[in-house]
Amino acid sequence: MVGLYTLTTLRSHKKPLYISLASFLLLVLFWSPQIRPSTRWLKSALHANGADGAVPPPYTAAIIYLAGISRVAEILESLASVNKNLTSHPWPVVLFHAGDFDHDSIRLDFVGRLHDYIGADNGSDAFVKRVEFVKLDWQLPKGISADKEIVNPLDSFRWPGELAITLSAPQLQAADSFKDYHHAFSFFATDIFSHPRLRNVTYFMRLDSSSQFTQPLCYDPFEVMHVQRRSYGYLSIGSDAQEYTQGMWPFVHNYTQTHTAVDRQLRANKWEWPHRDENGDESVRFKGYETSFEILELAAFRRRDVVEWLNALKSYPEGIFKWRWGKSLCPNSIFRLASFAQRNF
Repeated sequence: MVGLYTLTTLRSHKKPLYISLASFLLLVLFWSPQIRPSTRWLKSALHANGADGAVPPPYTAAIIYLAGISRVAEILESLASVNKNLTSHPWPVVLFHAGDFDHDSIRLDFVGRLHDYIGADNGSDAFVKRVEFVKLDWQLPKGISADKEIVNPLDSFRWPGELAITLSAPQLQAADSFKDYHHAFSFFATDIFSHPRLRNVTYFMRLDSSSQFTQPLCYDPFEVMHVQRRSYGYLSIGSDAQEYTQGMWPFVHNYTQTHTAVDRQLRANKWEWPHRDENGDESVRFKGYETSFEILELAAFRRRDVVEWLNALKSYPEGIFKWRWGKSLCPNSIFRLASFAQRNF
């Protein structure tokens, strides 16, 4: 069940032009019956007066990024757009990082730059207090060798930890965002839903470093999710090149063979399986959802049946670390398979 709601305009680094969320943002309902649209969130009592001491909402939320030193300039601009245009509840802004912000001096420098970038007249004093730094201790999964020659990954230049050896200084600076490429896919596909920082969070909004809100929001997107009982919101649907989905169809097929409820629901949802032509090309590409912006309910990804699917993904780390399953198996696309138990999508 799909609902279309007007949001603001968001810019993605994958798309050079501004994209209007008024046209593309779909809030997808998997686990709740269809309900009549409510306008409660348009005139929220929580935010109507903007006064301190207002009754807090019956949920928690966070805005999250995966932050790196090489992306600081983009993140500052993105955060400034959040401060300016997402002015409902002052939810925390969590900057997950893989060690780039380990030192106090680096964190203080970033906060100082953010304060100056936003400006005191624009509320920088309050906004910087919302920023948190959370380190991710990423390790190669069991069964994946640290030796790139043994793994023979599809995108070998992105192999974790080898950029400093294989690239010159200018190349390293330009490609720094790739050094944790596989780890990032794995984190957002599985582990993020059980991360301790998000244990008591009801909803999170994920933004890429270069994602921006370019117009003021007239409502609180988290409140939309809660009042309208939505579980997932995304920007658009696409697909990776076939070279990046190798083995994905057999993986899903094998999973359905041992999980009959999944197979039944996929059939009910008119799931289309591919076939190969004489050139070996698949007739149907594995679709996934654009993740430069997404907003989701964490409880939906903590259901027992969903966790079982996530564990299946983790049990085959080659999918991400060898074949670079990424966009098509980010958390939103997992929803497509793992939400079999209740509603059609």
